[in-house]
Amino acid sequence: MKSRSLLLALLLLPAIGLAQSDHADVGTPSHAVRVSGAVTAPREFDLAAIKQLAGRDSGPVDVVCASGATVGKADNYRGVRLREVIDATGLALEGHKDARRMVVVARATDGYLVTFSWNELYNTPIGDEVLVAWEKDGAALTPREGQLLLISGKDIKTGPRHVRQLSEIEIVRMK
Repeated sequence: MKSRSLLLALLLLPAIGLAQSDHADVGTPSHAVRVSGAVTAPREFDLAAIKQLAGRDSGPVDVVCASGATVGKADNYRGVRLREVIDATGLALEGHKDARRMVVVARATDGYLVTFSWNELYNTPIGDEVLVAWEKDGAALTPREGQLLLISGKDIKTGPRHVRQLSEIEIVRMK
């Protein structure tokens, strides 16, 4: 029961008004993203390592905050699917259905975090458009955005799961 409460709390964080666009301070600039938790071996991806994975383009994405206001637009983000970063690290699976109990937590340097379930990333169209991006509209990201950011392009309100200054991806196994 305790793990279900934790899962519910993690999944609801973006919906309770913690949109990153409300943060006054960007935090420490990110230069790499560390993948940790229920993985075969923790790994850090700098910009060059991320670019070694299969890059893709997002197409047009509006950043829409929880209130419904559009706070940013991009004609295109260039990046790699979050699930490809996870796959490159490797999940530490204890059994056939273990992945289904995984929650993915993406964190920024300022502590902002968002969550995805394994099923959401691997079994829905949302997972096809969750990118760890290094470029917006043909140019490197701005210093405010960091070298890497995360965007969930298929969300109705993309802002709550838009993570500037992406620094960590943690895989949490729910009991």
